[in-house]
Amino acid sequence: MPPDRGRASRACASCRKQKTRCYEPGTPGRACLRCERLRQSCSLVKQTDSPEEEQQQHASASTFGTDARLERLERTVATLLDRLGEGPSSAEHELSRPSSALTTPDPGDPTYQDAESSAAPIMVIRDLANDTRPEPSPETKSLGTVLDDLITPDLALTLLSIFLEHYGRWIIFDPESDPVALLPRVRRSPILFCACCLIAIRHTSDELAAILAPKLYECARSLVSSMLLTTPQSVDFFQAALILCMWSTTVGQVPLSIDSWLLSGFALQHSQSSPIFATITSRSHRYTKLDEITLDHICLWNHLCLAHLHYCVGTSRRSMLQAWQIERCEAIIGSDHAINFEVRMVAEIQLYWTVYGFLISECVDLHKSTTALKTWKRKWRRILEQPRSQFLMMGFHFSNLLLNEQGLKAKSVHAVETRDYLVSEMIHHSTAIVHIAMDTVDERTRHLSDHIYHMITFAGIIICRLLNNYEAQLSLTHNTAELDSLIQSLVQWLHTIGLPCHAAHTLGNIIAKVHRRLRHRLEAVPVTAPTDDFPPEESFTNYYFPEFLGLGTSADGNWDLLSDLSFLPQGSSG
Repeated sequence: MPPDRGRASRACASCRKQKTRCYEPGTPGRACLRCERLRQSCSLVKQTDSPEEEQQQHASASTFGTDARLERLERTVATLLDRLGEGPSSAEHELSRPSSALTTPDPGDPTYQDAESSAAPIMVIRDLANDTRPEPSPETKSLGTVLDDLITPDLALTLLSIFLEHYGRWIIFDPESDPVALLPRVRRSPILFCACCLIAIRHTSDELAAILAPKLYECARSLVSSMLLTTPQSVDFFQAALILCMWSTTVGQVPLSIDSWLLSGFALQHSQSSPIFATITSRSHRYTKLDEITLDHICLWNHLCLAHLHYCVGTSRRSMLQAWQIERCEAIIGSDHAINFEVRMVAEIQLYWTVYGFLISECVDLHKSTTALKTWKRKWRRILEQPRSQFLMMGFHFSNLLLNEQGLKAKSVHAVETRDYLVSEMIHHSTAIVHIAMDTVDERTRHLSDHIYHMITFAGIIICRLLNNYEAQLSLTHNTAELDSLIQSLVQWLHTIGLPCHAAHTLGNIIAKVHRRLRHRLEAVPVTAPTDDFPPEESFTNYYFPEFLGLGTSADGNWDLLSDLSFLPQGSSG
């Protein structure tokens, strides 16, 4: 900062109001640094300045090196605010969009294509969806102030009871607690109340969900976008953020309608400044005897870490977690909180941290990576022998599927034998995921996190694409008719889960769409959505590109190997 700006002075009216430190301008008549950066009126400047004079003042300020850096920072923040849906609408911000950062950018946006040229599992599922997001209606713009009017007391109790029974343990709610006593506490937090209702509404009726869910969705996005700019946050914010991350497809009926990687990253960042997680996020802190409240907060933090890793791996993006933080997740083990559910969460965190470490490498060592996954499997052998371990096994196969995919598109894969082996392995792990899902159905199936359905859906898409492009090769070792039949059974199974507004129906329609396009000579799979919801034939290529596989379509519809996955940064995250 230039010397003439480095000394504190009396605060201008704006800074006094905001209780913000104020700096005296170096040139008489100039705005203070804060007001100048925010481009707002300053009481230290005469209000009679013309727009031309203000422009000259701004140009003069830009001559300082510090100002230039601040200006670049301002542009960066403006871009972030644009993604949050809170940025300015002036023409100078060309990247400004009316959507929230919690909403995944439009894949047709050239800016988005440049920034994320290589998609990943969740991106593939999202791009294959018929993404026709309507613009928010005016009445949903300020639902944060009318949330109580939107949900009647009787309906609020019903929705909270549903959420508490099936989802409460994710956010450290005791499923056995009295919803009548819990409701006043939840309603005091609009974002938490909104998030709970948004998930539970999908288990009432299709008609009620069609009316209220879109309004609750817009309300949640607006509330979170504003809360991201405030610190420190209460535990309600972290609970609500976790809900929206774990069910990012459910809330908006579009895969990744809320960007769970971004939101979970923000939540973890906020945890660094929150006293709630002080004993967890401090590297120097050593755990001794933990009280029940601290153990609850460790559980909540573990679940945030898990959601973040789900989407780091699922969207091929960088994790903000470090190795020592992953080790901290094990603090829950050995305590009274270490029930089967919580131990499985720790095991799953370590699974995705393991595969993530290989996916960010410049070149995946298949032998080393598969050995690491087998080591993980041996470490958690006991938990894998207990009930509900099928979801860990799904994650194990999903991790192997991702690593084999990386090997398939590597430049070093020239030998036909190696390619055949990788394709066969991908079929093996994909079918394993599908069979585990359909063979372990119980009363909790409709209440699973969206990550489970994302894995199942992606496995189905992989089978369709491999059948389309390697059918002759696969026919030598696999019964391709059975694989096609498996996809049809998977779609029908997904359509039996919950109401038509359940995420399983949305994702089932995506698989049906892919299968119908790639295996068109077979009998079409029945779908629950009108045919108008599907993209026209000539525009299907917009959804068809198998970007996660690192493959691009040629003129005849075949796949050509492309270069390595470029979006993930190289090196370890520490």
